[in-house]
Amino acid sequence: MLSAKFGFRRRMAGTLLAVTLAPWGTPALAQPAPAHAEAAPTASALQAQLPLGVTLRYGHELAALYAAHREQPMWQDSEAVRDFQQQLAELALSGVQPQFARWADALTDPRIHDMARDILLSDAMMGYLQYVAGVAANGDAWLYGSKSYTLAAPPVGLVDNWQRALRQGTLTVFIRSLAPSNPQYPAMRTALETLLADTQPWPQMPGGLTLRPGDSSPAIATLRAILLRSGALSAADEGDGEVYTPALVAAVKRFQSGQGLTPDGVIGPRTYAWLNVTPPMRAALLALNIQRLRLLPASVHTGIMVNIPNFSMTYYRDGKDVLSSRVIVGRPARKTPLMNSELNNVVVNPPWNVPTKLVREDIVPKAMRDPGYFERHGYTLLSGWSGDAQVINPYMIDWNSVSARNFPYRVRQAPGAGNSLGRFKFNMPSQDAIYLHDTPNHALFNQDIRALSSGCVRINKASTLADMLLADAGWSPARVASALQAGNTQYVPIRQRIPVRLYYQTAWVSDGGEPQFRTDIYNYDQLARSGSRSVTQARQLFHL
Repeated sequence: MLSAKFGFRRRMAGTLLAVTLAPWGTPALAQPAPAHAEAAPTASALQAQLPLGVTLRYGHELAALYAAHREQPMWQDSEAVRDFQQQLAELALSGVQPQFARWADALTDPRIHDMARDILLSDAMMGYLQYVAGVAANGDAWLYGSKSYTLAAPPVGLVDNWQRALRQGTLTVFIRSLAPSNPQYPAMRTALETLLADTQPWPQMPGGLTLRPGDSSPAIATLRAILLRSGALSAADEGDGEVYTPALVAAVKRFQSGQGLTPDGVIGPRTYAWLNVTPPMRAALLALNIQRLRLLPASVHTGIMVNIPNFSMTYYRDGKDVLSSRVIVGRPARKTPLMNSELNNVVVNPPWNVPTKLVREDIVPKAMRDPGYFERHGYTLLSGWSGDAQVINPYMIDWNSVSARNFPYRVRQAPGAGNSLGRFKFNMPSQDAIYLHDTPNHALFNQDIRALSSGCVRINKASTLADMLLADAGWSPARVASALQAGNTQYVPIRQRIPVRLYYQTAWVSDGGEPQFRTDIYNYDQLARSGSRSVTQARQLFHL
């Protein structure tokens, strides 16, 4: 019996009442202990099996589980242990909760083996079950914030499922069911293992330089080494010397494409920064974005997906990608929110009621210096937000008596070619008044980092999207052209509402099998910076 390891004492019947623990450590009614029965394990007895410095988080809950399991090990299936440890390593690398890093550290401690290891695996499983149960509802806070969430007991039903799988011999199947179900997961996990296997120090490019094709620099040797290690340069094209050769330029272009940068071969500050990102940091970024897969659908039948840091939109119809477009999203001070909604109408020739925040922060300070600002930009001042609001002459306002904070008027921009919303607006319910729209300034779509708006999403191919949606509503191309020419505002309901998801994924694997990384425009990847410190433990748990 394992009771000797736990240090449980035998108690004779009639001398003491044995108190058994119901699930979650709640004492059940005391019953007389049968002769020669062993006392149920306690949290302190379980803790005593571990070295100093390793603390159980779920000691009382585990005491009840091990009592129900007759004090036998729960982790005798080596395949289940391997799969669980690898999922635990992914969580430790992601940085979502420091306790996962502590569990990973303890599980790679050579002092911990046999029953102590079994107890520690069970403790980690309790934390993992809480995470899996709560991440869908709390993912925006848990996976995009700067602070870790609070550990708590997992749902009883999920713990029961674990114990049932243990009894039925299906523990490996159960553990695999806890992993992300998104089809990206296997490819991202493979890429993660590749990065973990790279254990050599990473060369660092010196900053402050700009390299153009044909330039010479002592940094070329470092560049060549990085491109070889990253897979952008083949050994056959390696070459030598200090000249930025055509072969190196081609490799840099491939590398730039993998980071979402314009593949021009010019090595400027952004390319330098990405060249210096180490495999441990990339592994942590992949691990964090693996967890973000849990918030995404496994497949999209019909809907619009906008990946904010990739500045991209994809429209799916009947499971097929029918339109892809570049987009512009909110700048860091006015972030585009993570959200789910549904398109409900298309506005042809939309007016723009300027949001109050923009009026106060952007327009009023300029208008106070020059009331003619409104007319030059096609703005009309209205007395309020009602349908019968009166037009206000900005020259008749006593600008000394108003301020940006107490400005009482509505600012509207008339439809037209210069309207900030362009020719089309795509409405969807949003507590933040977020929507998709066209823009008169398409030159901005040529920039790498397109975090430029005040929160709404500008679509480069808005006209194409509008044509598709309006055709579904029964509009012919001739009718669309006529409406645009007339210039009148028209609201066209969408017959079947189209789901829209605005999400944030800074790492994934392309259809061609190439890892992709994107600039963290909103500083949501802070968790990965702490997670990267667990790379040594992750390698051991992956048996690399």
